[in-house]
Amino acid sequence: MSINGRIADLIRVLHDNENLFAKRIDVSTSVVFNVVNPKGRRSYPSGPVLEKILSIEKDGNRVSAEWLMRGEGNMFLEAEGVFSVGTDEIEETIEQLTETVSRLREGFEKFKKG
Repeated sequence: MSINGRIADLIRVLHDNENLFAKRIDVSTSVVFNVVNPKGRRSYPSGPVLEKILSIEKDGNRVSAEWLMRGEGNMFLEAEGVFSVGTDEIEETIEQLTETVSRLREGFEKFKKG
């Protein structure tokens, strides 16, 4: 499948039509028409259009560049590195860092004195 077909699939998955998708990525309807519509020129999207498409999120997951450009992998990347940390864990980490900085300062002072 071509990149044009993958963009058409993305439009369907988002439950958009060409007009809504054009608004979503802030381009003219004719740009989307010429990329995905069989009656259009079936031109390849420009770099700026690709960047806008890659910024699309669905359920917190962004469009995958590998999928869009090569047709490999999943349409959307799962959010990575997203985790929740409790206030207690943050306070404990700050305390540990403060102690480490204090020990480093003491060691540096001893080093300076020779």
